[in-house]
Amino acid sequence: MTNNIVEYNSRTQIYEMTCKIFTDDLEMSIQGQAPQPIKIGTTDEYIKTDMLIHDYLNKHFKIKINDSPVQFKYVGKKVSPDLTEVFMEFTYADAANSISVEHNGWFEFFPDHKNIIDIRMNGWYYTMILTKDHSSEIKYR
Repeated sequence: MTNNIVEYNSRTQIYEMTCKIFTDDLEMSIQGQAPQPIKIGTTDEYIKTDMLIHDYLNKHFKIKINDSPVQFKYVGKKVSPDLTEVFMEFTYADAANSISVEHNGWFEFFPDHKNIIDIRMNGWYYTMILTKDHSSEIKYR
């Protein structure tokens, strides 16, 4: 299970996204793209790990606001022994009247996996639970 938080920061006017992922699951998902072991959070971490994480999430996690796709900017990650938090952000100028989320990450390894998406913006709180058979959802204000 992954927990993903999409939150609008009214002070900076930037949408901030946090993806909380088990470190070994994250390594498994990107290892095939690297010529050597990934080793997230170690002194031997593969030099292009951040790029591989960003590419994986851009491929498997898509958000549209008012039917317009957004582009994520990778900010960084925080690694603890079992959990990696990935931080990304995006901007969107207009008021959000609808949000569409598609997240099909990790289903190729774990068919029973669940991606939990918590949306928090301007008093709008909503939780989506996405599965292999229900990997996208739209929420209207």
